[in-house]
Amino acid sequence: MKKIKPLCLVITLLLISGVLYRLTLTYGGNFLFNMDNARDMVDLREMMVLGKLRLTGPTSAIEGFFNGPFWYYLLAIPFSLSGGDPYASILMEIVLWTIGGFFLLRLISRWGNWLVWPIGALWIASDYIVLTNLYAFNPNPVALLAPLFIYLLVEYLDKKKTIYGIYVWILAGLFFNFEMNFGIFIPPIILASTVFTGNANLLKQKWFWVGVAVFVATLLPQVIFDLKHQFIMSKALLRHLSENSDIGFNIVKRLQIISESFYNTFQATLMNHQLFTRLILVFFIPVIYWFLKVKKKETVVCVSFLLIFIPFLGYLILPVTVNPWHLGGEMTAALILVGYLLKKLLMEKSFVSKIISAALLVSIIWFALLNIVSFNGWRGSNFDPSLYKNEIAVIDYVYKIANGVNFKVYTYLPSVYDYPYQYLFWWYGQKKYGYIPGEYVYSPDKPVYIPSQEKFQGSKKNFSGLVFLIKEPDRIKMRQAWEGDFKDMEFVSKEMLGSIEIEIRKE
Repeated sequence: MKKIKPLCLVITLLLISGVLYRLTLTYGGNFLFNMDNARDMVDLREMMVLGKLRLTGPTSAIEGFFNGPFWYYLLAIPFSLSGGDPYASILMEIVLWTIGGFFLLRLISRWGNWLVWPIGALWIASDYIVLTNLYAFNPNPVALLAPLFIYLLVEYLDKKKTIYGIYVWILAGLFFNFEMNFGIFIPPIILASTVFTGNANLLKQKWFWVGVAVFVATLLPQVIFDLKHQFIMSKALLRHLSENSDIGFNIVKRLQIISESFYNTFQATLMNHQLFTRLILVFFIPVIYWFLKVKKKETVVCVSFLLIFIPFLGYLILPVTVNPWHLGGEMTAALILVGYLLKKLLMEKSFVSKIISAALLVSIIWFALLNIVSFNGWRGSNFDPSLYKNEIAVIDYVYKIANGVNFKVYTYLPSVYDYPYQYLFWWYGQKKYGYIPGEYVYSPDKPVYIPSQEKFQGSKKNFSGLVFLIKEPDRIKMRQAWEGDFKDMEFVSKEMLGSIEIEIRKE
């Protein structure tokens, strides 16, 4: 019987600890189910229930421009296994976190098994990484699977095995589908990594270009959609570029904005410790010098640097807003470089450098433990109206008052579109209570905003006359206008569930 290697045991323990931590955080409906998450589930419902295959995925920041459909096809797996339970998507992302963590720690262990502890602690407790498991969002798989992408690319460049190259391009195509703001930089990153690691000869091999063809194939659904709809996405992109070209290009201002975006996201990745983040960045200065000075550069470090540097340069030029969820791949690469920093400082002959490395290692683990304790507050009294458990509590209350008879429900959300309740009344209402309301929309007689909405409405028979108005906090000061649609209905009562108001009226 073979003995379990200490490294495998440590990685397994860290990953199991991280999984249990995430299950603890999200158990009992403690995860976000906001407009974006619910919109995806509504679109997925149409695809899975009505059998309408999709050529596009979620909307992007550019109006009329859509991400690729593979996020929906990925979501179809937990949807099918669970019968549509939103929590299944959270469990899927926890699985992706585990896969990414395994390859992250495998990469880090090349520099020493001891490095698995601090980087593993960051992967478990980082605010930024934890957030990717608290709501199902299409950019999240990029952050969670970026370690796998880096691992495959490093293996391809070091071992020249064709299959690794094909896998790299497949994952690149999926990343482009999940989040175009990052995916657009993947081909330049692969090309630059190939050249800067002295593997330019790979560009002459046919299998490299087979991989490129595979990447292009993952974009075909969007191309077909654009052709079928008179180039709606191409026109949207050109319109966005033309509108932003009038603003003028200020490189100094753009550099400041992009630098702040990267810094703030990196600080969240390092558990929001400002001083600690600044110290890490200061210590990176000599590390970058060491890296540039060495003729034969380590492939892992080279790929990680390029995975940050190329998007940074790209964002200076592209007229887009850089949000934290666009930087998932960059932050994963930053974690690898933190491991490289600890290793380089420890290898230095200077006793001071070794002390600094040890101090940083201990600090990371200590901050991670503190973060785990503070994050457990997430499971306390949280009245966020977008929290799944709070939305379910509202639906349970409505059905309890309705007492088995038919009713109508209208919902006010600052986002206007009531996707969370559109999905939950359909899925949870049927699952627990056996029926869905006769009508459940944002407001009566409004234009249809959900595909095939009529196919998911309840029966109009045996209407009790009860009308429930679900009101989230009025953050945009528009609720009064919405309430005017119901002023002629007889007022019955109202109840507050956390921050959500439920008003009962009668037609």
